[in-house]
Amino acid sequence: MKVSGAIALAIVGSVPFAAASAQDSGGETDRPPRMVTALWQDWRGSGVWRTDYYHSSRSLDDETGFLGATAQLKMLPVFTDTIDAKVEVRATNPALGEGGDSRTRLLDGYASLHFARADLHIGKQIIAWGRADGINPTDNVSPRDFTVMLPFEDDQRFGTTALKLDLFLSQEHTLSVIAAPFFEPSEIPLPSTLRVAERKPAHTVSNTQAGVKLNKVGEGGDWSVSYYRGFSLLPTGRVVESGAPGSVLELHYDRISAFGADFARNFGRFGVRGEVAYVDTADDSGRDPTVKNAYLFWIVGVDRTFYEDLNVNLQFFERRGRGYQDPETIVDPVVRGVARLNAIVDGLPERVSQGISFRVSHQWLNETLEAEVFAAINLTGRNSFVRPLLTYAFNDRWKCTIGAELYSGAPETQYGSLKANRNAFVELRYGF
Repeated sequence: MKVSGAIALAIVGSVPFAAASAQDSGGETDRPPRMVTALWQDWRGSGVWRTDYYHSSRSLDDETGFLGATAQLKMLPVFTDTIDAKVEVRATNPALGEGGDSRTRLLDGYASLHFARADLHIGKQIIAWGRADGINPTDNVSPRDFTVMLPFEDDQRFGTTALKLDLFLSQEHTLSVIAAPFFEPSEIPLPSTLRVAERKPAHTVSNTQAGVKLNKVGEGGDWSVSYYRGFSLLPTGRVVESGAPGSVLELHYDRISAFGADFARNFGRFGVRGEVAYVDTADDSGRDPTVKNAYLFWIVGVDRTFYEDLNVNLQFFERRGRGYQDPETIVDPVVRGVARLNAIVDGLPERVSQGISFRVSHQWLNETLEAEVFAAINLTGRNSFVRPLLTYAFNDRWKCTIGAELYSGAPETQYGSLKANRNAFVELRYGF
């Protein structure tokens, strides 16, 4: 195993190694391990060790056969009655012994100050907006890593550095105000044949992102209204250099203003939820293929539980561009290719794009065995993504998950362009 591939292993292995070393020394130096154990307990430490096998990567390449390891540690220290914190770190190597790059990422790292009618959170934090299932038009604050080789949707999330103030207006109403000075985009797979340069917004006061959200949770249903002004988490491309040895695609992040709302309410065993966002950009007419188009994005769905253990969720969604230019009408072939790529990333192959999603899950054997199928189908362009998962819990600490990711559609469609990432995987997880 290469040194870089051993980093994740070392995180979990360091504590027992230190304890063994203390015992070998006659007990004189066993105080530090005991202090570490006490601190781990006092700070409500927990973690998970994961071993994953993936048939394919998520990077649009032809490589196959990945055996990886991940260690994820979380601590929730409480310093005083009014000050606590959350720290969660993930170290992973997706290709042990094969030259894979180890990566350590701080998912959450923030302090919380609690007042009589407010909470203030300072630091790197995951801020997830939206109540729809799996597809969230208002989720514009925290980025995702769509290339991470871990099986669950929440594995894609990582935090953004921000100051978040929650004002408790009543028992049901909370007003949240966010300021994020450092922009960090989502990570997406791109064809390995592209020559890519990335241009992120500068870390200046004028580029500080801001958001406000009024959230209601209680009787009569839940809802929220929100506003966010910052930068798109997904890039827009434009050609900045052409000619031999090929064009260079610059990825930049357009400034956006997003107005959003969501709701959720139960009617017996039926649940109804929806979400809508209008995202304004500098390209009101939709005629500039190098700037993200302004668009309306909404989703509404119904879910129902059958026989206590079977849940079915069905949703309909639509993206509607404020303006639109068909990429096929662009004369310049280089600009036309970039416009196609931007349309794929934005999910707007036409001025109006519609689709459905569904999630079916069932549990057996006292909730130790769980099966789930999630699918998103773009009716416009006829392309789809299907992810079946099967998880079995051997006990409170050990779990095994097997699954697949299936993409279909023409190469110029959102999911069809990801066919190289079709996958089968298995994960063995140990929680501690």
